[in-house]
Amino acid sequence: MKNSYGHKALRTSVRLALAAIAVSSIPFSVSADDQLDAITVTANRMPSVNVLAATTVITRADIERLQINNLPSLLSRQAGIDMTASGGLGKVSSISIRGTNSDHVLVLVDGVKWHSATSGGASIQDFPVEQIERIEIVRGSRSGLYGSEAIGGVIQIFTRQGQQGFTPYSKVSYGSHNSKQFAAGVSGGNEATTYNLSFNHQSTEGINARTDKNPDKDGYRNNSISAKIQHTVNDRFSIGANFLRSEGFNEYDGFDASDNNKGESIQQIFGVNAKLAINDKWSLTLNVGESKDEAQDYVNSIENGTFNTRRQFASLINTVAITKNHTLSIGLDYEEDKVTSSTDYSESSRDNKAVFVSWQAQFDKSSWLVAARYDDNEAFGSHNTGMAEWGYWLQDNLQFSLNYGSAFKAPTFNDLYWPVTSYFQGNPDLQPERSNSFSMNLDGNQAWGNWGFHLYNTHIRNLLVYQFPQMENVNKAKIAGVEFDADTQLLGWDIAVNATFLKPEDLSTGNILARRAQRLANVNIDKQWGQWSTGASWKLRGHSFDNASNSTRLGGYGLLDLRVSYKIDSDWSIQANVKNLFDKEYQTVNNYNSLDRTGMITLSYTP
Repeated sequence: MKNSYGHKALRTSVRLALAAIAVSSIPFSVSADDQLDAITVTANRMPSVNVLAATTVITRADIERLQINNLPSLLSRQAGIDMTASGGLGKVSSISIRGTNSDHVLVLVDGVKWHSATSGGASIQDFPVEQIERIEIVRGSRSGLYGSEAIGGVIQIFTRQGQQGFTPYSKVSYGSHNSKQFAAGVSGGNEATTYNLSFNHQSTEGINARTDKNPDKDGYRNNSISAKIQHTVNDRFSIGANFLRSEGFNEYDGFDASDNNKGESIQQIFGVNAKLAINDKWSLTLNVGESKDEAQDYVNSIENGTFNTRRQFASLINTVAITKNHTLSIGLDYEEDKVTSSTDYSESSRDNKAVFVSWQAQFDKSSWLVAARYDDNEAFGSHNTGMAEWGYWLQDNLQFSLNYGSAFKAPTFNDLYWPVTSYFQGNPDLQPERSNSFSMNLDGNQAWGNWGFHLYNTHIRNLLVYQFPQMENVNKAKIAGVEFDADTQLLGWDIAVNATFLKPEDLSTGNILARRAQRLANVNIDKQWGQWSTGASWKLRGHSFDNASNSTRLGGYGLLDLRVSYKIDSDWSIQANVKNLFDKEYQTVNNYNSLDRTGMITLSYTP
């Protein structure tokens, strides 16, 4: 939510902004928790208090309170986000922001772009929630700052960060379907250096993934480790590094019911950042990093395909505080995607060079952000994008804002270069998908709580559609929608609600885009009772269609989750939850089961 009148941004010192700038950096520390909650870095690619884009922040405390142990489910409880999954825990999952495709969402981990260059999306089902410190979700076009993928929005995950002192922590959980989790870590440091090191294990016997296959249980196992260190050399220079590696093992149902299908995967992200304040008005931020997505499939214990992709990047951002109210950023980005696979692609690498500039300013009751970006991609040539946002404080606690952004999405290696088979072949003549997005927002910060009301309209052209035997730039889509979110306190209960109504329409056919629900809503209520806390979540999802022709309809559903927690003493606590209390049967992908009623109990140690 926006803060009162926007002038809190002016009271945030220029030195703080210069020291913390860069999307590809470790989260910075400030002394006050409310100040940290107010400042976000993802929306504007620089620390900002009065962000004009629709933004949601999920903290570590939120994750612990909701007792959600998988990233797709956690994200699906936020405004404007829909989720589909092909089975239970660890199975292929995808998210949609404001009705756009799953690969229209840019995912960052500590500033490093994370996705598969072959499939186009991020393997969010393999990311360990226990390693997350904070998530920033920005809804709406951001290609003017980030380039490809950011048609629907940007999600940035910050892994656990260090704090001064020495603090070990751990938890152990057990639940339905023989689900187990063990996590342990240590956080520490001093005024100059902070660090965090953590490990997480998660496993389950799972459920039968497909309704039309042999009724065996399809299990999942994941081991992950993350590390982060940040060192402040002096009041002008700091340097840091972050690392995460997640190794998954998955059982799944293939096309042949008699087959025994298994898969192994690795998600790895590494980044280094350095920040230099040349003077009180000018700073430089350098970030380099690499993300890997590796997958190995087996059928009846025989190797059946290897797909390994790697993205390396470097970014240099100059940020100049022209005046107290005007900040200019000029950035250079370089990225290179590489594919190593058992499938013989005609091209196995491509690079992208980009330059962008943004201007963030405030004057009286108005604030704005203007950005432009030029991308030169080895595969599809040059592309220009931009964005413009303006906000006006109607009252000290009520802001009206307008947003516009143009965006694009580069075709994947599968789309372009997949070798000829009986059912598919790559199309090297494909052009990027392009979009224009508009939104109008009204956000309030009242004594009783916060609220936001957002209208948006997105037009996508050159939409990629499969037309046997390859992908083609055929369709146009129009997505119109409205979002509402609010939080308040009533009779001692903390209440948060969000609702989304949208029409994601294929303009060439008049059909609804596949696997998009047109109605989404979430309600969360929580209350503290001394050492006890209790809460409930209610998720509503309207019907959707599994295919482009809208001939396969998937019914809507509602899920009720309950949770309780007891603080044994200052260090130990115990939690318990029940998901899908009424054991609702539902599908988000045709013929794929979803989890039934499940329960889990957790014992945690957090000094």
